Amino acid sequence: MTEAPQLSEADVRLEVERLFRRGHRSKLLALFGRGVPGRFDLDGATWHIVPTACELELRSKLPEPGQAETGGSVYLIDWTQEALPLDVSCRLAGGRIYHVARDARLAALLGARQVDPGLASTALAKLVLSGSVAGLRKITGLRLTRGELVTRVLEARFEIPERALESAAAWLTWVRRSDAGPAFARACESDDLLRAVRRELIAELDERLPGAGLLGFRAWEIGGVDGALQALLLLVAVEQVEDHYLRGLVNGLVTSIAPGLANEVRGVHASGVGHAVLEAVLSAGSTEDRRLLEQAERRAVEGGAAALAAASDWLPAGHAMREEAVATALSAFVDAPTAARLEALLAAFDRLRAHHLDGALRGRAHLETRQMAARLAAWLLARAVRAPLAEYGTAWQPAIDLAQRYAEEGGFLDWARQRLRGMRGAGATLMAAVRRLSQAIDAIARADDQRFAEAYVSWIDAGKPSVEVIPIEHVTKRIVAPFLKGGTDRRLLLVLMDGMSYASAVQVLQRLREERRWSPIAWRTPGWYGRLAIPPVLAAAPTLTEVSRAALFAGIADPRFGDQGTDKDDARWASNPYVRELIGEEPLNVFFRRDIQAGHELIDEVKQAVAGERRVVAVVVNAIDEDLKGSLQVAVDYSEASILPLEALLSAADIAERVVLLVADHGHVAGDAMRVVGGRLPPGREGGARWRALAEGEQPQAGEVRLPSTAWKPRGAGGIAALWDTSLANRAPHYGEHGGLSLAETVAPAFLIAPEWLEDVAGDDADLSCRVLPEPDWWLLRIARPPAPLIAVGSPKPPTQAALPGIEFVSETAPRTAPSVPSEPELVTKLRQSKVFTQQVGSVAKADIERVLGWLAVLIASGGSLTAVDFARLCGVRPHQVGGVVARMGVLNADGFAIVEHDVAGRRVVLHKARLLSQFGVTE
Repeated sequence: MTEAPQLSEADVRLEVERLFRRGHRSKLLALFGRGVPGRFDLDGATWHIVPTACELELRSKLPEPGQAETGGSVYLIDWTQEALPLDVSCRLAGGRIYHVARDARLAALLGARQVDPGLASTALAKLVLSGSVAGLRKITGLRLTRGELVTRVLEARFEIPERALESAAAWLTWVRRSDAGPAFARACESDDLLRAVRRELIAELDERLPGAGLLGFRAWEIGGVDGALQALLLLVAVEQVEDHYLRGLVNGLVTSIAPGLANEVRGVHASGVGHAVLEAVLSAGSTEDRRLLEQAERRAVEGGAAALAAASDWLPAGHAMREEAVATALSAFVDAPTAARLEALLAAFDRLRAHHLDGALRGRAHLETRQMAARLAAWLLARAVRAPLAEYGTAWQPAIDLAQRYAEEGGFLDWARQRLRGMRGAGATLMAAVRRLSQAIDAIARADDQRFAEAYVSWIDAGKPSVEVIPIEHVTKRIVAPFLKGGTDRRLLLVLMDGMSYASAVQVLQRLREERRWSPIAWRTPGWYGRLAIPPVLAAAPTLTEVSRAALFAGIADPRFGDQGTDKDDARWASNPYVRELIGEEPLNVFFRRDIQAGHELIDEVKQAVAGERRVVAVVVNAIDEDLKGSLQVAVDYSEASILPLEALLSAADIAERVVLLVADHGHVAGDAMRVVGGRLPPGREGGARWRALAEGEQPQAGEVRLPSTAWKPRGAGGIAALWDTSLANRAPHYGEHGGLSLAETVAPAFLIAPEWLEDVAGDDADLSCRVLPEPDWWLLRIARPPAPLIAVGSPKPPTQAALPGIEFVSETAPRTAPSVPSEPELVTKLRQSKVFTQQVGSVAKADIERVLGWLAVLIASGGSLTAVDFARLCGVRPHQVGGVVARMGVLNADGFAIVEHDVAGRRVVLHKARLLSQFGVTE
């Protein structure tokens, strides 16, 4: 006899509705099936579901003959399919036992209106209709398909969520977590229906997820998921090698690592989803997965495939091998910095970063420090191909040139150097290579510091010529006053960050940029055309707060300030001639640490001053200076750690629509790179870690320079010796030190910043629009290329067309070379194609046009601004001929506006790119 189906209340109700669409004399109905007692209401009548176990029980539950029927009864019969006795059947509707239609039952169970043809006869449908699958969830559509049935059965019978069937990775992830597979396999051994269901499930999964569906199901049944993943790891790794022996060896290893699943594993690999599966299923941060990877590596090594483990981008040996490759490439680069070797090094870094265990084995801090190593390598190459400083000119010009370079990139450089010194966690070989890189950069930086310090002393002796730099005492004269004069609505908050170095400033600005809150503005110091909006600010010497901060607030440099301390800074600010001339009798106050409280909140007086109508408000923030007095063992990175008083002040300035001048009185150098030189500060001698008083007749020692006699010195001292060597200290240093004459101590950062929304309400004041802080090319890992070899060009014949009247040609006796640009910039190519350009230069000799375009290419490739010396070198002319070259480039000018300008005072050549684009209708 066929096994009776398990009927639910819904099945029974559906059958009653179907059978009683036409009237029957009796409301007693017999259905073939099993079930539980129940009741339901239909068309105003109550129907009872009555299971029976035999004929006697059926007879006992039938109503007495002639008894009035107030409702209906459905008798479930599973003990016979034959005709019932006549006296019983004649009392039943239709006089027989009804069989419920499978399609109808299946549809009712899953909330469908229709069922795909033939679906009800499948093993899956029979399993569902047998009542052994509880908790089936209704489908969302009207038609029940095979796929929907499989999904609902897997969910209800095996707790496999629908999303686990969306991809091979999701499927194998679920399979790996489930331990019910072996029990299902055992049940199938003695159950024909379950065996048929298994075949249908495998077919459906293999169709949905080719390769992975079958592998996952088979691995689930035998509990071999981890073995399958280990075998897949080796198959993926063998793609990295060309050794045919290893490829054959791996095929054998797959069979031993994943017995019974070798073909399925190979199928997944052949389908091309192996990488995606491993990435989705394995987690480098999981201890369990790390053990799996280690076991896979051990099996590879024991099986003779150690080279395969080293090539893997998952196994630990592969990570170690890639780190060794980075160390080798880095050492080779330090030995000979070339573009090709840097490319190889960056490729090695990328390959190491791509290893899946990299983050787990090394951690975020190490990865960021390693990125700094890559940047420093790029800097080392950029420095190698950069034009050297001019060996002629004034004795103080190197201080100006080095200060400009430092302002543009020194903050990024020192930030990277500081992080590199703290590198931990790498293998010994890589650590040794990193130390060599650090030493190479330190040597160059020390040479720059020495040259700067010696030239800085000459700069002071020459009276501080300040066209290309700003002495600290002229900050109010050349920044504050000109900015406020640019608009009556402009208001300024001057935040003096005591001791903030360029590295600290860059970190602060990067943090503000990432939070999309504050950015540098477009305003530029009048007459200045450098890459940054404000020329380098040079602190007063020695670089002490008492000397340099006093000069900033007073607007003048006075050596007596060193003896007066900082108590008079508010009075100095109140009498600053440049600010006082601008604001008249308006109150001028400086708010100090005591006025800011703990930093989270400002006192009401500061809030009111910032929110009020005063044109300029000044506040001193000592947070960085106080950090400098801390331990060498705690490093602070202001790109990650917020400065609470600064946050509070920026919030207040944001509300008040104020621009902020973020400026320091001096910088500092990190103390963790210093060693103490003994005997330089005998008892009773005044001095600090970076400066010391000299006795009469005493001379500076190694790493020091003597400050000019016009600088402050302690009473009774014969002078002051300031250290330029950042690796030396006169006494045990703190976390940060200042007082010396290194670039980091002397070049004080100064940035005008504003809320990014301010430009939207600034109207026509374009100076308030925000700009991104320029980042050096090497910071972005752009590879610097040496200039193309200079090609001699014969002396030109006098032009037959009067192209450049009144412009004197460069002397024919001077060496003439073509501009040195590795390849023509895209902008120059577009310029050649511009009809406007062709018409404008139509009367100019072709040779002259080519020279002008070559010089223009030099400027474009250099970012639009070059020192006159660098421009002359790259263009193959002598420095005194730069003016003539720029004059010949006047053929580009538009409506009286210069496209290329020679800033004689600033000794720079500047390209006004916006004018160029507008004049000739081209785009970048």
